[in-house]
Amino acid sequence: MEIFTCKYIAHENEEIIGFCLNQNCQNATQYCYECLNTFHSDHFNDCIRFTKMISYINDFMQIYNKSRNYFNEIYQQLQNIFEQIFKRMDQEIIILENISNQLLNKDYLAIKSQINIIKLFYSNEKDKYVQQQISQLNIILETIKTMVPDQIKAEHQFNYDYQNNIKIEEINQEINDNMQQNNQDPQIMIDKGQQLSQLEKYEEAIECFDKAILMDSKLLSSYLNKGQALKRLKKYQEAIECYEKAIQINPKSSPAWNNKGNWFLMSLGQVLCYLKKYKEALQCYDIAIMINPQLEFAWLNKGNSLIYLKKYEDAIECFDKVISINPKNESAWNSKGLLLHKLKNFKDAIQSYDMSLSIRKQPSILKQKADSLFELGEKQLAEQFYKTALENGTDDTDQIQKQQVQL
Repeated sequence: MEIFTCKYIAHENEEIIGFCLNQNCQNATQYCYECLNTFHSDHFNDCIRFTKMISYINDFMQIYNKSRNYFNEIYQQLQNIFEQIFKRMDQEIIILENISNQLLNKDYLAIKSQINIIKLFYSNEKDKYVQQQISQLNIILETIKTMVPDQIKAEHQFNYDYQNNIKIEEINQEINDNMQQNNQDPQIMIDKGQQLSQLEKYEEAIECFDKAILMDSKLLSSYLNKGQALKRLKKYQEAIECYEKAIQINPKSSPAWNNKGNWFLMSLGQVLCYLKKYKEALQCYDIAIMINPQLEFAWLNKGNSLIYLKKYEDAIECFDKVISINPKNESAWNSKGLLLHKLKNFKDAIQSYDMSLSIRKQPSILKQKADSLFELGEKQLAEQFYKTALENGTDDTDQIQKQQVQL
């Protein structure tokens, strides 16, 4: 059987000894001795050796078997209880049918002997008791119902992970085959890295991009893709270093810049925003706009960065530019409306919200429109929009209730 080996360049071909089961770990799931000490030192207990994993699996199976037997026992008991309930109800229906026939036959003496049964039904005590039982059973039923979607969801997740693992194994096998054949085509490694990124296996993807860089250190796409994967892992400083390397390789004066540069600049700008370096992010968006003035999302991101710098009028101009490029960009209408409200231009804010709502009805925008109407003194209209926002599932319930008190 082929030995499962590590793919990290620093300790490549070391034997894999187990899997990390920590759900918050962003590193590769498999680990060798070096990986264990380098990447998993803060959660050793979640790193399970292959030799111990079989005992864990056996424990899981025992737990599931015990749970299944327990549920089956409850199910049998419920069946028996319901059979008794149905039997008793059938008996009571027969009694009521007999009383009805006795009344039709004017057999009042016989009815008198059953007067306590009639009193019980007349007082509604019997009905109240039955309704109470039904309510309790409904609570149990709802509890059981919530278990079924969770189980289906867990099964779907299991199948999704299983299929992804198969794809990852296929990709890793192709990588190994190429390495054994001494194939030095970096594009193959980049393609595999992109496939791994699509499967959200960013650490493994970065390994592929690193191998591509070793094969050809001047290939722009290796750094761009690696930067994107690092951004996904929230390793923003390392991502910036990759993007800066890409700039060195392919200055913006290069013809290739127009094809890949904007994508790169947008990514770099977003990373800088995550690091709260909004002025530097603006520079990226300005260069992107200079290359392509019709780049909708460059204007949108520039506007958002200007908001953080409290340059609201400039931000509104950016959102207006987005709208001129794409009148259906609801994010631009929403952001413009919020800023106009902040600047106390409530009428224009409402117009922006109306344009956004004409594209898609969002509870948050309904609530924001109500806020602007409230500030204009249009309290009756504001009340209507607050109610509509609540009916459409807004998350701002507490804030709306506070506003409604003042209406």
